[in-house]
This record gives sequence, structure tokens and C-alpha cells, in this order.
Amino acid sequence: MSDWDDLLGHAFGLLLGRPLAEFDAAGTYAVFYYDDETAGEALEDLDPEELVADVDGRSGDQGGDELYPDRWVPDLARSAFVATEVRPAALQPLLTVTTDDDRALVWGRDIGRALQAGSLSLDELSPDGYRLFPHLLLRPRTDGSLLDAMRAATWTMSAPDGLSDIGDSLVRDGYVTSEVSVVDPRWESALDQVGDDALRRHLRGLCLDAHWARMAGAYYLGPGECPADFGPIAALPGSKVIAGWEFGEGQGSMVVMHLSEPAVGSHG
Repeated sequence: MSDWDDLLGHAFGLLLGRPLAEFDAAGTYAVFYYDDETAGEALEDLDPEELVADVDGRSGDQGGDELYPDRWVPDLARSAFVATEVRPAALQPLLTVTTDDDRALVWGRDIGRALQAGSLSLDELSPDGYRLFPHLLLRPRTDGSLLDAMRAATWTMSAPDGLSDIGDSLVRDGYVTSEVSVVDPRWESALDQVGDDALRRHLRGLCLDAHWARMAGAYYLGPGECPADFGPIAALPGSKVIAGWEFGEGQGSMVVMHLSEPAVGSHG
């Protein structure tokens, strides 16, 4: 492992409450991201070829220093599509799980295969205002390890490049003075133990208190906490929530999940 892998691994262990080595190494660790502004719109531009393509390897960084999903390399085949009511008949046999609140999950690869076979059309997937049609829970490419899942979830894929300082930005823009902490007090002591100053400042932006996270960065729910948007994935047999975040005023959320699935590169 590189020095930065060691730095990141230690920092992630602080956020998760125990070292990464203490987590189960079996199965696959994955990140899923939801954004209510783009989750439905993405369906209109789906490419069946991308939905069935294997996207293997470590997390990638497509550039920038913002906490935006367009920095990730998307893995649409293993992304999830969730709906409160699935109308297209062709989706019915593809459903993976239905939760107590009647939300069903379909994997991207299964939608892609149905589109290629002609048993499903993109028109049937067009979203409406009530989320009756599937909306996207985007999964970025990662190598299946917890370290790499946390890299993607914290936008540290290319660290030390690509790091941000949201706290400093809030000061420079005049929202707070430098003496005021914008970080959730629950995570202050853990973040103080992060060995690299730039990394510590970056991770602080992902642990803002509920007030400041409405306008910048993220609100860290904590270890084992699952945002409501990911209930259908959490309900899968063998799934375990590792950590969750929320963005804005509920418009976006993210989760790191342990899944009972083959390692990257061995799925069919």
C-alpha cells in the first residue's frame, strides 16, 4: 500500500469507529448515490450498451475538486433502479426486492438486457413526478474493497490531488468567521486525529453540521446509518450498511454498503 493508502485507511477507520482491518473482507463494498434532480432524468439518456458493460478496476477520478458525482467513473451495470410502482410489464420478472413501502429494485444490467432484447423500451422508463417509474441509485466504479469504496464516498480517489476545503470557502465567502467551526461536534475529535492537514480539511467538509450541510459539503449520518433512499438495497439478503451521508435539504444522499455479491471481475 502507498503512504496515501495508509493515511486514507487510518482516516476512514476514525470515521467508521474502528480500523478497516476489523471489517468483514468477504463480499463486496460499494457506494450508491442519489440526487433527486438527476435520478429520473438519467433514464432518458440510457445507453443499453453501457448498462450491460463490465466496468472493473479501482475508483477513478475524472477531474476537479468538487464533491460531485461526475468525478466518478459510473458503473451503470451494477447501479440500482428503484421505483414505488413498476408499471412496465417487462420489469416485473427483473425485480430483485420489494420493501415494506412497496419500493422495488432492478439492477442496471437487467434493464440493459431487456432493452437490448426489445422486451422493454426507453419510453416505458420515462419518469413522472411521483417516482412511479424507476429512478437511479448511481454506483461508481470501485474495486470491491472497503478502502476503495470509502475513497469514492469521500472523493479522495486521487488524493492528495482533488482535495477541497469547504470550511475555508465558507469563511472566504463571508458566511462564518475563522473562529467558528462548521463541523458536526460528533466528528471533531475523530477528524482532529487525521494526520494530513489537507485531508483533514477535506474530510471536515463531509462532516458539516446540519445547518451548514444544507448549502455545502455533506452531513455525515455516521457508521451503520442508512439514508431512506437506499432501503431497497439495505433489504437485500446479506447487505449491511457501513455509513451514510446526506446533501442539501434532503435532495441528495449516499451510502457505503457491504453486499453479498462476487468480487469485481467475477460477476456474470
